[in-house]
This record gives sequence, structure tokens and C-alpha cells, in this order.
Amino acid sequence: MIKKITEIKKFTKIVLLVYTILWFIFGILLIFLFDLTMNPEGWTNPYLPRLFGGVNFLSAIFAVLMLRKKEWEEIKMTFEYFIVLLLSTLILEVTVFAILSPTSGVVIMSHSFNITVEAVLLVLAIVSYIKQRS
Repeated sequence: MIKKITEIKKFTKIVLLVYTILWFIFGILLIFLFDLTMNPEGWTNPYLPRLFGGVNFLSAIFAVLMLRKKEWEEIKMTFEYFIVLLLSTLILEVTVFAILSPTSGVVIMSHSFNITVEAVLLVLAIVSYIKQRS
């Protein structure tokens, strides 16, 4: 049986680079600077955002490791993990926005920004995945 080797396309590498940068930024903001920069609502549970910041750091490390690989088959499963992670966080962000949106203008701005960034990243991931398979 001959195994087909597929190179990682340039667009996929660019998407991974964007993920790496954004996930490191959000990891730093959520873990170290959450109370200063991202807590306008007065969130009382300090551990949940920091836990998600850890997930962002771990995802950024995975993305860096994936950038070093040469074949699509080596990174396919982790890339699918990224798509599921983005989809689930986007669903949660939209749900929280629907519940909290009437409370404050700051809440509307921060959630709108997060939803926009996550939606763009998800679209990039899906387009990259489809292009990679063809």
C-alpha cells in the first residue's frame, strides 16, 4: 500500500502563524492581565479565565510545533482540534453575549470583538482545511 504524502500549503502555515500570535496574546491577557484588561464586568471567578488562558497557551505551543512539520497528515488531527476549539468557544461567546448584552456598553464592545475575532479565525481554519484536502 502506497501512502500519499501531502505537503502543508502556504495558506495553512499562514493561518497557523496567525493562530500562534493571537493565542499567545490572549493567553498572556487571560492568565496575567485579566483583572487589568479583560474584566470590565467584575467577573468573580478568577480561575476560569485563567484556565482558558492556559488552553490558549497550549494551543499556541501546538501551532508552533505544527509549523515545524512538513506533511499535512502529521498535523491534520491537531488542526481539527483547533477547528473544534474555535467552534465551541464561538458558541459560548455568542451565548454569553446574548445573555449579558443589555447590561453594559463595555460588555457589548468586548464580546463583539471576541466574536468577530473567533468567527474570522474559524472561517480561516475551515477554508484552510478545505484547500488542504483538495
